[in-house]
Amino acid sequence: MKNNSRVLRPLAVLIVFVLIFSLFVFRLVKLQLIDGESYRAASEQSVVTTSVVKASRGDILDRFCRPIVQSTKTLSVVINRNATTDFNQTVYDLIRVFESCDEEYINTFPISVTQPYTYLEYAEIGSKFKTYLSEKKISEDLSAEEIMGKLIDYYGLENFENEYQGKIVSVRYEAELRTSGNLFIFASDVGTTASTLVKENGEKLSGVYLDVEPTRVYTYDYFASHILGTVGRISAEEYSQLSSEGYAIDDFIGKSGVEKSMEQYLRGINGQQSTVRDSTGTVTDVLREIEPEPGDDLILTIDTYMQSIVEKGFESLVSDYKELNGEEAARSAAAVFIEVETGDVLAMGSWPTYNLATYNNDFAELSADPGKPFVNRAISGLFSEGSTFKMVTAIAGLETGIINKNSSRICTGVYTYFPTYQPSCFNRTAHGEVTVETALQKSCNVFFFDVGRLVGIDTLNEYAEMLGFGQKTGIELTGEVSGTVAGRKDRESKGQSWEEGETLLAAVGQTDNTATPLQLASYIATIASGGQKHTPHIVKAVRDRETGDIIMETSTDSIDLGISSETIETVIDGMKLVTDPGGSAYSGFRDFTYCKVAAKTGTAEVAEGLPGSLLVGFAPADDPKIAFAVVVENGGANSTSINAALVKDVLSYYFSGYGSVAEYENEGELLR
Repeated sequence: MKNNSRVLRPLAVLIVFVLIFSLFVFRLVKLQLIDGESYRAASEQSVVTTSVVKASRGDILDRFCRPIVQSTKTLSVVINRNATTDFNQTVYDLIRVFESCDEEYINTFPISVTQPYTYLEYAEIGSKFKTYLSEKKISEDLSAEEIMGKLIDYYGLENFENEYQGKIVSVRYEAELRTSGNLFIFASDVGTTASTLVKENGEKLSGVYLDVEPTRVYTYDYFASHILGTVGRISAEEYSQLSSEGYAIDDFIGKSGVEKSMEQYLRGINGQQSTVRDSTGTVTDVLREIEPEPGDDLILTIDTYMQSIVEKGFESLVSDYKELNGEEAARSAAAVFIEVETGDVLAMGSWPTYNLATYNNDFAELSADPGKPFVNRAISGLFSEGSTFKMVTAIAGLETGIINKNSSRICTGVYTYFPTYQPSCFNRTAHGEVTVETALQKSCNVFFFDVGRLVGIDTLNEYAEMLGFGQKTGIELTGEVSGTVAGRKDRESKGQSWEEGETLLAAVGQTDNTATPLQLASYIATIASGGQKHTPHIVKAVRDRETGDIIMETSTDSIDLGISSETIETVIDGMKLVTDPGGSAYSGFRDFTYCKVAAKTGTAEVAEGLPGSLLVGFAPADDPKIAFAVVVENGGANSTSINAALVKDVLSYYFSGYGSVAEYENEGELLR
């Protein structure tokens, strides 16, 4: 038996080896001889591509972590230029497909794509277009018609119908600017009909396939657009600066608002994928994959509901202004509400505005709008402060000892110190004997003319700058401007001189004085906090999207300006009187029962049109929590009650249980 087993074992091994070898031979014959032709054809139609897997941007949330902007996935149409047999023909066929279902594709070409060829009114003729022409030895000085003629020749489009030649040129332009590797995104956020047609025409559209791409979705229409800002494809100039930081040539990047200023946190890290695709663009195999890392979430300081109250309030505010002072009134408006103890911006509105959800479709119309809806007037609009500046003059006079709480002046309606220049109070109203407090209450120009003259323009400028005028606040938004402190320094920088009499007007916020609504709100918050100056913030924190950990939190530290408590108390007492009987804002706040409001009104004369209308203040007057500024361009006089109505709506929400939104969630009209 032992001898038999010794013989059988090698025999069994040999038989198994022969069987395995036979299977390999059979498989090889089948692959090469029997199915070889079909596999060869399939391999020729397969394409290996390495593509960027786009990372999702972080979400943007309000102070209570309610979502405002989120990322989602949409379909895009991508062309692999290496896989197309005739790029012009592929582009032509794709354009026909998209036109058949009224779908848009990406087009930033600055010339119209149909005859007569003309430069588009809203187009940016930047360096990228000039470089594009230069590379083709086409002069930028030629007319749009001549340039298009040369581009049609350059791309060899003579055999295509005239109505499609310009359209193909526009796509070729995009392809040259935004091709990443061999991949070019023809269209983003593609609808069901277009994506279905692309699939159905897969054999005809060689090298064209559908891909998934992250995009922004907005919780509410027409909401905080100037704060949030826009996102767009990276430009050639941006890419040349940022490619070393890992940006792809067709990436999206923040263009304005916090989308831009907080780009380093919101952007994620792109992944990478190497795939095998068949002739229809379908992925048949994934060879290698690096997962993208999403961006961090951004937590803003704003309260969604308070922001909505402000923005909806502009509708009735503008309507009431026009009814009161005519159609030329209220060309623009802005409002800012700040938390006194922290500098957090609870709401910031600018009118006119626009809808981020339809920004791309509306761009041409919005760009041509004379109201300039893209401008965030809260930080970029410059307005004369008018009488809201009088607290600066009061502080300067009290701190330098020029006046004290009990100092008085007799107002006859006209300031007669200078024989040849005698400015007056509004409507030449005679206020009689006034102190600093009652001068604030009645907004008496004569009192502050005299204080300004005695303090002098240079000292007045020092206090204005200390309180934040003439400089950016440092808020985390792009586009903020500094404004102007009227005086000798500014005038001499323009090669002009400062006249002594102009100091009178500067003391009441006129002449060259300009400020943004944010500067005004911050200045009032500084007074309300006893001279503690906070940097206003729109960003509260940054949160790791995956772990939920806070990785950056904005500081709420303040700077003590060193203003005496007696000065602050005197100025605040004057602002309290403004909303009392006889005060310039009494009519606006006499029916407000939540708390006492300290305020100051302003009517600022301008070079053209109706004067500007302003209202600033804080509440509660005895325990300040929230400061505000409302500014209306060309609002006109006698409009305090209109501004106050907006302020009261916001304060009513704030003091009815700040952060408790149950009653508002049941109001379908509040959040649009």
